Formats: sequence, C-alpha cells, structure tokens
Amino acid sequence: MSYVFRDVLVVFTLVTVALYFNSWYFWSLYWVAQGTMFWALFVLGHDCSHGSFSDNPTLNTVVGHILHSSILVPYHGWRISHRTHHKNHGNIEKDESWVPVNYLWTYSKLPEKIYKSLEIKTRILRFTLPFPLFAYPLYLWYGSPGKEGSHFNPYSDLFSPNERKLVMTSTACWVVITFLLSYLCFLLDPVQMLKLYGVPHLIFIAWLDGVTYLHHHGYERKLPWYRGKNGATCEEGLQQ
Repeated sequence: MSYVFRDVLVVFTLVTVALYFNSWYFWSLYWVAQGTMFWALFVLGHDCSHGSFSDNPTLNTVVGHILHSSILVPYHGWRISHRTHHKNHGNIEKDESWVPVNYLWTYSKLPEKIYKSLEIKTRILRFTLPFPLFAYPLYLWYGSPGKEGSHFNPYSDLFSPNERKLVMTSTACWVVITFLLSYLCFLLDPVQMLKLYGVPHLIFIAWLDGVTYLHHHGYERKLPWYRGKNGATCEEGLQQ
C-alpha cells in the first residue's frame, strides 16, 4: 500500500505544482511526468489483477478498481482478458494482445483475409505511426483487429456468464469516473482538464502500448508466435 500512497501523492503534487506555475514550459514537463505516473498506477492495478499486490483478494479488487478506473481502464474486463492473454501467450489464434496480422505469413491465409477485411481507418490506426501508440482505448472498446470483444460489455465473448456481474461492476466504476471528469471539465474548463488529464493520459497510453509491444515482439531479436495446438512456430521476423 505504501507504493499506492506514494504514487497518488505524487500525482496530486504534480497537479498542484502545474496549476501553480501554469506555464507552457512547465506543462510540457508535467505531461511527461504525470503520464509516467499514470503508467505507474496501471502497473499497480496490473499486480492487483494477478493477485500479487496482496494476499487478500478483496483488497486486490478494491485497489485495482480505484487505480484502473482512475485512468479509464475497466478493471475486471481488462483483468479477465489479460488472464486469457497469459493462458495463450504467443498463440496467433487465441492471444488477445498485439496479434500479428501479416499478409506475408505463409502458414495460413487467415491473416491475409483478416488484413484485407479491415476497414481503412483500422489499417491506418493499427499500422501507421504514431497511431498504434495510442490504440489502447480502441482495443478496450472493440478488441484487437480480426477479433471481437468489448471489455465493457458483460455479454462479450471475452467473458463467461459467471463473470458478467464482475464486468458490470467495473464498467459502472468507469462510468462514474467518466462523469466525474466531465463535471471537472465543466467546473474548471475543458482546456484545463485537457492539460491536467487528457495529455498525460495519452502519454500513459503511449507507455502502455510501447512496453507491451516490446514484450510481445522483442527489440533486437523477434519473439516467436505459434499456431494450433501443436505449437507450430511462425516464421521469424513476423511483421506486426
């Protein structure tokens, strides 16, 4: 919990200092720092979802909801799909995150069909920099390209029937935070909220997308993907 209190204290301290100085020079520093702190909050919520934050499941759920809802991530919806991701990591057919869509993949025509079936806006947002760095909100709403499943919809294919109430709880928390942010826009003015919350949130998404992309694809050496039950490995150098 000390990490949570420390990070929350830093977040509010940065807000206070930004409002005090209120200069464009300081705002640029604030956006990077606060966006990184949003990323820190996400990581703590991620640990809650794995049960590694605390031995107490209730504490994990409460803290996870507070942290993830504050940065507009539906806790249970994301937690459940993230569990699916870990169960199928690197499986091109079942994984949930950064699944390659490559028309040059020779093992199957499925990726080519998926790629050609994508809308033009999806191709641009997924394959044209810098848009992929900010793809996370679209992933939460619509799922990965070629896959269906909203993290907000309890009846999504991502979830089993006994998980629907959990998803509804997290979606409700997300709605509450959205209304709170909307009220603060009215109270402070939209431009101020864009500077205080909107831009740091984009920096956080860039952190998240960049780090998770490297987790899935490597940097100097490409990480392998596989297909089917027998784990047949896709060719090295599979393009995203």
